[in-house]
Amino acid sequence: MRKLRRNEQLDSEQLDRMQARYLHKTLQTAIARLPFYSHISPAFSVDEARDVLHTLFPIITKETLLANPATLYPHGGARRPWEAAGKTSGTTGTPLVIYRSIESLLLENAFVKRHWTWAGYEDGMPRATLRGDMVVGLERKEPPFWFWNRYNQQLLLSSRHLTSAHVGAIIDRLESLSPPIMQAYPSTAFTLATYLARSKRQLRIPHVFTASEPLYPHQRELILERLGLRIMDMYGMAERVAFATQCEHGEMHINPDYSYVEIVDEQGRRTDDYGYVVGTTFHNQAMPLVRYRLSDRTRWKPGRCACGRSFPMIESVTGKYEDSITGSNAAVVSPSVLTFAFKGVEHIRRSQVAQVGPARWEVRLVPFPEFSAADQNKLVDNIHTLVDPHVDVKVVLATELPDTAAGKFRWVVNETAQHTAAAESPH
Repeated sequence: MRKLRRNEQLDSEQLDRMQARYLHKTLQTAIARLPFYSHISPAFSVDEARDVLHTLFPIITKETLLANPATLYPHGGARRPWEAAGKTSGTTGTPLVIYRSIESLLLENAFVKRHWTWAGYEDGMPRATLRGDMVVGLERKEPPFWFWNRYNQQLLLSSRHLTSAHVGAIIDRLESLSPPIMQAYPSTAFTLATYLARSKRQLRIPHVFTASEPLYPHQRELILERLGLRIMDMYGMAERVAFATQCEHGEMHINPDYSYVEIVDEQGRRTDDYGYVVGTTFHNQAMPLVRYRLSDRTRWKPGRCACGRSFPMIESVTGKYEDSITGSNAAVVSPSVLTFAFKGVEHIRRSQVAQVGPARWEVRLVPFPEFSAADQNKLVDNIHTLVDPHVDVKVVLATELPDTAAGKFRWVVNETAQHTAAAESPH
């Protein structure tokens, strides 16, 4: 943390030199450990690292990783016991596993914590967390719907109990704690703000830190009206190839000591216009990802921020549109909570979760040939265990799942007549 805080004081030239050193180490590791890059000569200096990256390393995607597990994963795809397996389904519906070093896990926490310090957070202050954690069982009907982590002064709240029957107790607990910061998904913070508005109540948490989902304007407006005094958003992903944090002046900053970020057009050329986020990891030497392209789009924002940091700025990140669906109790289910059900389920190439009626979901899968009845049962069981025990789930296997007319893929869609009518309403 002390080192990361010192990096905030560096000027652009000093940050560039730091990036070159980190990038050189990552590229050397990739050449040595990943057969995909073994044809590239490691005989280049720190000063040559950027040129080597742009000329010799191709842009890769999630599909590239899935198609080349023996050459883009270390040790032929076999995880070492001391490495952590980061599992994600993401919002593209394709499960993926990334091997992580212990050092990278510790650094990830440090980068998040540095972001909190931008709001004045210090060790010992209480904080609340309202994300996708399985805090208490879904069957619990009486408080507490939370867990007090006394070692970190953290109140872990169950987002699955954000229902009309239980939300009052959650609001009361937050009111009694009065935390200076809260971590939340945009959708869970918005749901809580919606219940606050319905009950004509208000919480004034100084800083709400959002992450993991797009933060839509209507969500931001209601969260600020009913829940938090300021929202500080964060952009990251399981692959950990980019990390951007919103400062106290509202600007989104790429953290240049976290990874090397490019923005490229459809042809993979670097652009100052809107383009795809491409990132190269700095700190996960167990499995370096080099020029990994995400589906998210943004563009560089020129100028210098009033916060004084030399971290480059970007516009708001736009990803794949995610619709909203509701569970058996008519409460909105966070798309990020839904991803928990897909973690660890193998042999799925693409997926989509559609609401086709009240408490009725259709899970559409494009399977790999190895997909089995056991995989299907595990997915359904995960939904009932981790998301909603009473929703009716039907699994439909398909050969393809289409993109929208705009070329985007919607992982979560609501196809009920009520949702269509609500979306068309001016209110």
